[in-house]
Amino acid sequence: MYKIKAYGHDEVNSSISQLTIKREWMDNTQNKHAYNCFPVSLANTLGWGISFPEDISFIWDGVSDSYPGHVKFLSGEKYCDASRGSGTISLKCDIVLETEQNTTILTMPVPNQFNEGFQAFTTLVSSSFYPGAIPIVLKITKPMEVITIKAGTPVVSILPMSLSQINNSELLVMDKDSHKEFLYEGSEYGNAINQITMTGKWSGFYRNGTDHKGNKIGSHELKKINLVTKNA
Repeated sequence: MYKIKAYGHDEVNSSISQLTIKREWMDNTQNKHAYNCFPVSLANTLGWGISFPEDISFIWDGVSDSYPGHVKFLSGEKYCDASRGSGTISLKCDIVLETEQNTTILTMPVPNQFNEGFQAFTTLVSSSFYPGAIPIVLKITKPMEVITIKAGTPVVSILPMSLSQINNSELLVMDKDSHKEFLYEGSEYGNAINQITMTGKWSGFYRNGTDHKGNKIGSHELKKINLVTKNA
């Protein structure tokens, strides 16, 4: 378990809270069918999201040199900095994180949130000593179009991690014939999933840790991610 301290400036203009399972595109699937996918739904809550209290709208002229002035703000300019150039903007979150030694803050795009016209950079910051605010940088992907980030929409996810624990990890590439047979498409397991899916239902095999015959084959490390946010 990681313990993080978040310090805001005198006028904190951004909010930080655990990401929710909700995604607009998932709401729009038939009968909200997408929420049945356990790997996606679990990942949706991975991290604390940072959002802003007002709409942020801008338009980029498509020029990707190092000079500022190519991004015009239509709303929410006080939350932004367009001095970076290269079709990017920074968002001023004004939140400084403090962690123990050997903890790194991963800032990444919000899992399974697909943004029209921009993509958040993925960064790693050593939060045990870095005195600056969380860096939030967006790459604009659509020139000559108005891009709007609605108020309250998380723009990035932040997550503590230990790089030393994953450093020098090994991945051993095995012969495909050595894999468990029932996972392959065309096997009994695969055919059972396809038959259930074609009816518009969901098998639940993976969520429940069973095979297609109902036999228990394993258990999840966690089935729900709980991240606490509280006032000191």
